Amino acid sequence: MILPGDFAWPSELDAILVECGFRAVAMQDLAQAESAVASGGFDVAVVALTHAPAADAPVLRALRILRRAGLALLVCGEGTGAWAVRTRCLPLLAGASELLDAGRAGFAQDLRRWLMASRQARAQRAQEERHLRETMSRLGLVAESPGMRQVCRTLLRLANFSDLATLVTGETGTGKELVAQAIHALDPKRAQGPFVVLNCAALTPSLAESELFGHRRGAFTGAERERPGLIRAAHGGVLFLDEIGDLDLALQAKLLRVLQANRVLRVGDEQEVAVSVRVIAATNRDLRQMVEQRTFRADLFHRLNVLSLHLPPLRERPEDIAPLVRWILARHAHLRPGWRPEVGADFIEALASAPLPGNVRQLENLVCQALVAKDSDTPLHLNHLPPEFWSQLTGAAATTESPVPSVAVAPAASGGPEPDPPSARETPWTHLLDEHRGSLTLCLQSCERALLAAALEHARGNQAQTARLLGISARSVYSKLRKYRLRSRFG
Repeated sequence: MILPGDFAWPSELDAILVECGFRAVAMQDLAQAESAVASGGFDVAVVALTHAPAADAPVLRALRILRRAGLALLVCGEGTGAWAVRTRCLPLLAGASELLDAGRAGFAQDLRRWLMASRQARAQRAQEERHLRETMSRLGLVAESPGMRQVCRTLLRLANFSDLATLVTGETGTGKELVAQAIHALDPKRAQGPFVVLNCAALTPSLAESELFGHRRGAFTGAERERPGLIRAAHGGVLFLDEIGDLDLALQAKLLRVLQANRVLRVGDEQEVAVSVRVIAATNRDLRQMVEQRTFRADLFHRLNVLSLHLPPLRERPEDIAPLVRWILARHAHLRPGWRPEVGADFIEALASAPLPGNVRQLENLVCQALVAKDSDTPLHLNHLPPEFWSQLTGAAATTESPVPSVAVAPAASGGPEPDPPSARETPWTHLLDEHRGSLTLCLQSCERALLAAALEHARGNQAQTARLLGISARSVYSKLRKYRLRSRFG
């Protein structure tokens, strides 16, 4: 892709593009380029500049959009080598990998070098993508969405740091334990060691210390035999602390000691014992906020948050619904012996339209219920889902047609007493809450859809312009239009 500038693009440079394995497509303007990128099929963008850009120049915003879309960016122009350093930094900050001076005698050679390097990088990315898919399949990780694929790439990198604590965050049901198991399986030092799980929310205060750190025989009433504790049981492997935000404050201080010194003291012992354990903690709570509220130790948070991984909720990655359903069907094939798993399009569409606050766990529950409800070997369809899901889906569908309410404030009548404020149930916002049964998720979806529809109408159906109005990428606009099944009347 070649974006235009005021200076003439030498025709002989097109031959260099072909020589390096690229097909040049010239764009008339930035809006056309953004729309083309949203449809895919481009790997590289060469952007020609005629003068030094200002900090708020439209071309810099276009560069950021192209970079977010995954394109390699080269910025060139005559005399760029003479620009001030702070000006040369602007295209680089916007995502350009290099800035070339088209007026230099060696510009053609520099262009050839950059294109060949970009081609090699693309081949390497393709190889890494194949490796990523193979690894994900082996570990049972299902991810087609960009967000989850980035999670998996980060996971592959974090797994190599065997002696550093890791914090996995995300809503309930997003698969935090599965991710922890994947880190354990990929850890070159600890993959052969144990994987020990402790649900901190299930610990009773009276037994928590003994459960975690162990005790010697006779340390307290009822301690009839020695117990090593889960930390020592995980020696050489991984200790997964689920719901770490629910761990008692007193135990947090003792756990911090383990992380700092790699030593553990059993209840009733006087000597600490050395341990080698990788700690992976997980939570669906905001630990930073808990630190501010003094309900979670700041020093423990910083010790756990050395490496971090956040799992996006299922509603932000609808592309994963279909492959997850196939994965769930394969996992629970025993529920329908001899049945060839087939799924109707309406089944997938219904699941993708629902908010699913329970994420993958709730999705699995719904698919299993549908399998049990089937009375024939026909494919799974909408009618196999439970009735309560239909009610929820009806409410979700209604939100896509609900306008965003406006709030009008009437002035008090002159000379008289101020009128009583309307009751809570008379305000437009509470009508919205009532309509969607108090669900914040459904209300926010209604507002998002209405704003998207308004921006699309204002832009007369131009998705690139819609993206600019909303301050998001053109790809995000395309994805949200599909999510809410919106179409412009302008075609």
